[in-house]
Amino acid sequence: MSPVAPTAVPSTSELRYRRLFEAAREGILLVDPATRRIIEVNPFLAEFLGYRPAEIIGRELFEVGLLPDEAGTQSAFRELHTHGYVYLEELSLRTRAGRLVHVEFTGNLYDEDGQPVIQCHVHDITERKKSADALAAARRKLSRHAVELEAIVDRRTTQLRLTNEQLEAFVYTIAHDLRAPLRTMQGFSQLLVEEHAAALSEQARDYANFINTAAQTLDRLLADLLVFSQVSQEKIELLPLPLEALVQSALTSCEAEIAVSRAQVETVAPWPVVLAHPATLRQVLVNLIGNAVKFVGAALPRVRLRAEEGVDGIVRVWVEDNGIGIPLEFQQRIFQVFQRLHTIEYPGTGIGLAIVQKGMERMGGRAGVVSSPGAGSNFWIELAGVPLDPNRSQKLEEKP
Repeated sequence: MSPVAPTAVPSTSELRYRRLFEAAREGILLVDPATRRIIEVNPFLAEFLGYRPAEIIGRELFEVGLLPDEAGTQSAFRELHTHGYVYLEELSLRTRAGRLVHVEFTGNLYDEDGQPVIQCHVHDITERKKSADALAAARRKLSRHAVELEAIVDRRTTQLRLTNEQLEAFVYTIAHDLRAPLRTMQGFSQLLVEEHAAALSEQARDYANFINTAAQTLDRLLADLLVFSQVSQEKIELLPLPLEALVQSALTSCEAEIAVSRAQVETVAPWPVVLAHPATLRQVLVNLIGNAVKFVGAALPRVRLRAEEGVDGIVRVWVEDNGIGIPLEFQQRIFQVFQRLHTIEYPGTGIGLAIVQKGMERMGGRAGVVSSPGAGSNFWIELAGVPLDPNRSQKLEEKP
């Protein structure tokens, strides 16, 4: 009786590899590089492709759909023999049931016990590919929407700009053309009182004076509307301007108002250089100084003008007064057209601070106020400095 050959006992590492091979949730197969035929496949890949493992063994990769065709198989094997590996990032294939799937296919050429063998890994990326395609489609759709939205915004912005230009031109024309008949009303009502007073009753003289006063008020309103329209439409070119000269020019324009109100005006050096439009900045300063000497109580007006430079290169100019002050809830409204808090006690058209706001907007600056009732108002405007002196830099204060 012949002796029975002993059965080879698998090593621990072989058993571990076999367990991993069988349990892996990724496709693994081994291919004979000489015949290009599959010699082993794990259960996961067989099920994924729609076959039983025995149906795959002995077949070429393209025959079970793992490569597009025989030419693709030959190309992949040339790559393997040349570089020792092949990697197909997004390989589209169909399973036995005809389902389209996407995989990452990796093949590596190994030497196993002196024999070459190809180990391939097949990773299902179908859901990832769907997500990537959906994301790409969403981005394309978003990009189209962004382009469409930008076109709509540009179109509406152009329409709004044209409408504003037409409105501002209309306001300018109306204000300009109405002033002539107003001056006629004013002149004739004044002549009526001066030259025919004896023939008029006291009531008739009062009526004529009312007409004259109303004409003057409306003329001031139209004059302010003209200024507002000019500030809105005027071509703005920003230039380096010394503030001191502009402040003195504005004070000169306000001499009559300052004299009538007997206001004490103080200017505090130093005065930096700012980027501004000369006529617009001068008009802004004139309006702020005019407000400061107008809205006062029983005391004589005291006005102080000063400037400060900030660390961010911004210059803030303050026009401070000892007037009646402004409640907090009205401090934003007063910069809007026709917004007046005191319609009886103090004359005005409600456009002066709107001109300030519009002028600062046109110059790329800002305007604001720090105030409280009975404690005066401190109006400020901000412009870019030219240049900022680092030796005098400080954080712009919020309160005087």
